[in-house]
Amino acid sequence: MRKRYILLITGLITVFFAAGLLLFPQLRGGGEKTSGYALARVPTRPPVPVVTAMVTSEPFTEKLEALGTTKANESVVVTPTVEERVVAILVDDGEFVNKGQVLVKLDDSEAQYLLAEARAALKEQRQQFERMRRLAKTNATSRSQLDEEKGLLDIAVAKVSLLEARLQDYTIRAPFTGILGIRQISTGAVVDTDTVITTLDDTTTIKLDFTVPEAYLGVLKNGMSVSARSLAYPDRRFNGMVTAISSRVDPETRTLTIRAKIPNPDRLLRPGMLLTVDLVKNRSQSLIIPEEAVIQEKDKKFALVVTPDNTVEKKEIVTGRRNPGKLEVISGLNAGQQVIVQGLTRVRPGSSVNVVEAGEAGRRSG
Repeated sequence: MRKRYILLITGLITVFFAAGLLLFPQLRGGGEKTSGYALARVPTRPPVPVVTAMVTSEPFTEKLEALGTTKANESVVVTPTVEERVVAILVDDGEFVNKGQVLVKLDDSEAQYLLAEARAALKEQRQQFERMRRLAKTNATSRSQLDEEKGLLDIAVAKVSLLEARLQDYTIRAPFTGILGIRQISTGAVVDTDTVITTLDDTTTIKLDFTVPEAYLGVLKNGMSVSARSLAYPDRRFNGMVTAISSRVDPETRTLTIRAKIPNPDRLLRPGMLLTVDLVKNRSQSLIIPEEAVIQEKDKKFALVVTPDNTVEKKEIVTGRRNPGKLEVISGLNAGQQVIVQGLTRVRPGSSVNVVEAGEAGRRSG
């Protein structure tokens, strides 16, 4: 009985020793390697390289894009007001002319003759009236005869004034300062009121007409800034302001016409051009982050913030308006924080990171 008891104890010890060797491999080396040493052998992950952008507070500009057509500030088709032969053309195509400068002279010889005749008749009638007035002082003539001569004098004066005004029609002058178009006539041609001589445009200021949906009527007002671009000058922006808003909404398109004026001192813009217009609807100070920093999860948005100890913290954010490349942040972030914009898929909250490049949201988004 005692022998069986000794064999049972010996078997249990053997089983426990074998199980210890299997469960604790460090015991196989004679206990030389401790559990702390085993944990030290587990490799630590290096910091993940990321690119960040700083949350900035800057003026956020909300824009509305539209297409507009340019018009000259002043524009006219130059036509004569009388029918006569052209005797002189004093300007060239595309010439810059000042207000009142003579453009074309028509044959005015007949008008000059009629005016000379009227002036002679006026002189004679004035002398006749003076004689009658002297006679009236001595009662040598009646008052009614004097009044009749006065009426004839007034008619003669009016006739001279009329012919002098008509004579001006034979000299065609620039009604305002501007640039001439291509002339359509030559010297010797007989012109009438339907003949187009040339065009004249004042392009020192350009009018830009464009339409916007009626939904924006509540924010439109005179003085709003506009910025226009042209395919002819891809690297230039032409800035101006709204000067007029149509009083009516088109019932078919539900749009209204806006007119802006753009200074054009270099005369790069010409009437009839198609411009892409950015109308500044609103400008306010806002927190800005790049679009690529936003993580969309179902109906929520998040950003990964790098803390001062270079670890990642996940922040839920609420975004507002959008401009190309950047978003307005309403809540969830503070100015000066760094958000990850590259390397988002390689990190998790609590990860250690190495910021290899940092910038500002506004600069990154252009």
